[in-house]
Amino acid sequence: MSATAKRATRKQLREDKLVTTTVRFTEWAQTHFNQVVVGIVALVAVVAVLVFAANSRENNAKQAERMMGSAMALMLQGDYSAAKTSFQQVAERNSGEQSIAARFLKAECEAKQGSFEEALADYDLYLAEASKYPEFEVAGLIGKALCFEGMKNYAEAAPVMAAAVAKLDSKDPRYGDAACNAGDLYTAAGNTKDALTYYKMASEHGTGDAKARATVAVELLQ
Repeated sequence: MSATAKRATRKQLREDKLVTTTVRFTEWAQTHFNQVVVGIVALVAVVAVLVFAANSRENNAKQAERMMGSAMALMLQGDYSAAKTSFQQVAERNSGEQSIAARFLKAECEAKQGSFEEALADYDLYLAEASKYPEFEVAGLIGKALCFEGMKNYAEAAPVMAAAVAKLDSKDPRYGDAACNAGDLYTAAGNTKDALTYYKMASEHGTGDAKARATVAVELLQ
């Protein structure tokens, strides 16, 4: 058989196989028409759900960002009640970083209003997730300590403030103030030994008023 004839035969075989396969698929599709339609509809539905979910997440994230921005503006204006309501909505409707940040800011609003028990609850909710989102951890601990102080619960306030100090680098601008505040809280709680420890830390690493107050306290307690 010539090369040309062989190529023609192979081509014909391929075409015959294609025709046979097409015919068989058509026969199967006709026999199983309902399954084919159901399968296509199901596939389209799945794709539609995935697209809708992706769009919903994107829309929710954008809406949460807008609400956070508006709430922070209200907070800076001193309208803590309105800001707190918005932060609560963001915390409830979202998850992850936006939710936990909103929870922290809600606690800040409550603390500013003197609603210390509410603030403590929200600080605790934030701090429970702070290992994942540590941006406000020190601020959360300080806020919690100040709430206990506002409730005149110095025995609870002092160790929480001390925990905040432990998470700060001695070169952090907040270090001296936090250490001095820890000293004040331990003094108010009647624990002069620990008070002296934190006053020394503030005297050594603090600046300005915190350093001056701590230095005087060290002299008085030694």
